[in-house]
Amino acid sequence: MFTLFKYLVWLVVSLACLMLATISISEFLVNSAVDTPYDARLSEYAQMLAAETRIDGGGVAIRPAAIGMLRRIEHDRILFALRDADGRVLVGDPTLPTVAGLRVNSPPVLQDAQIGDEPVRVAAMLLVDPRSASRLLTVEVAETLEHRRVLTETLRAQAVALPQMLVLVIAILLIVYGYAYVWRPMQRLRSLIDNRGSNDLSALDPESAPQDLRPLIMSINGLMQRLAVSIDTQRRFIADAAHQLRTPLAGLRSQAEIALTESDPASLRRSLARLAAGTERATELANRMLALARADTPLAAPQVEVDLPALARDVISDHLPSANARGQDLGFEGPAPGRGAMVRGDRLLLRELLSNLVDNALRYTPDGGVITVNVESAPGSGATLSVTDSGPGIPAPEHDKVFEPFYRGSEAIAPGTGLGLTIVRSIAAAHGASVALRAGPNQRGLRVAVTFGPLAAA
Repeated sequence: MFTLFKYLVWLVVSLACLMLATISISEFLVNSAVDTPYDARLSEYAQMLAAETRIDGGGVAIRPAAIGMLRRIEHDRILFALRDADGRVLVGDPTLPTVAGLRVNSPPVLQDAQIGDEPVRVAAMLLVDPRSASRLLTVEVAETLEHRRVLTETLRAQAVALPQMLVLVIAILLIVYGYAYVWRPMQRLRSLIDNRGSNDLSALDPESAPQDLRPLIMSINGLMQRLAVSIDTQRRFIADAAHQLRTPLAGLRSQAEIALTESDPASLRRSLARLAAGTERATELANRMLALARADTPLAAPQVEVDLPALARDVISDHLPSANARGQDLGFEGPAPGRGAMVRGDRLLLRELLSNLVDNALRYTPDGGVITVNVESAPGSGATLSVTDSGPGIPAPEHDKVFEPFYRGSEAIAPGTGLGLTIVRSIAAAHGASVALRAGPNQRGLRVAVTFGPLAAA
């Protein structure tokens, strides 16, 4: 309701400003339309009197016929005066005011004046005295404004007030139409959305709204469709996570119950060792799921320049004890830190990405195997971070499936959560990078390559 009130206030203020502007313009046009012909006629009267001025018995006079014509005009009272160079009135009405700024052989000058309490319009011009070329005379003709006033008011009523009323009526009709055609359907749409249940993400009917609102409804439908897909994905993830957590938790409970019944210290130690191992697996699964949740969230931390070679060396250092314990050769190939291969992103997430790749490689590579972390970059083409191992690899038909949460390939022989590559792909997508799987050298092992585009390269 408050929005509708603001909308109506905006319309009223806009209409008021528009009407004031049109009234001002109309007033100017009406005055100009009335004054122009009257001023032209008044100038003609002044020119006529100047032409009818002649010598009469040693003095100067205006022909009686011209004076008679002025006095026969009925619509307004016409006054005139003929003045000498000293301002004395030779013929006519001495109450006429003088007009300044006159020049010889120039058109009449017009100005407004007052005779007593009555406003008049005066036209005046200079002419050469017929008795002497060195003397000048002034001819003045004044006209009362009653007829102009009546005509102006008539035109205002017909050309200003009537159109303004018509515009006002049309504006009101447009407001009513806009409310009926746009506002009410929007209110119905709002009510329909407000009354929906939290699980109702079905599409709205675009045909039930005006043509102009259909693109908006289609955008809302697209948003709800994407939201439905996201919610469905979350539901499946939660269901899978609950299923995956149920097994290790049940195992932990069983191990704890067995440990409680043991009286032999050696048997109790073995039960506690199994319990610790199960706790470690459950903790790893929970951590992986939390990492996946962070990876699926849009980047919130400020993005910084990350040196991929330096990041790779740090991750390798963290995993060297595990690799050495199994006799695995974990190494690095690529430029030295600070020598290029810079990308822009979240350093912690990128570290999580590479740590998952190295951890997977260590798990599935046999004792004595080789794992190589490689960083490559080329000007204008971004950077590539890859991990290659000498393990059993992943069959090509399963390359897409292994990115699904909790999926474990047919060649999986080591314990795991099935979340490592899912986390890798989510973090890569958040950084605008792509992930590709292919066989290692001599078609043995697996090579996972993460390629950052030029926009991500720093």
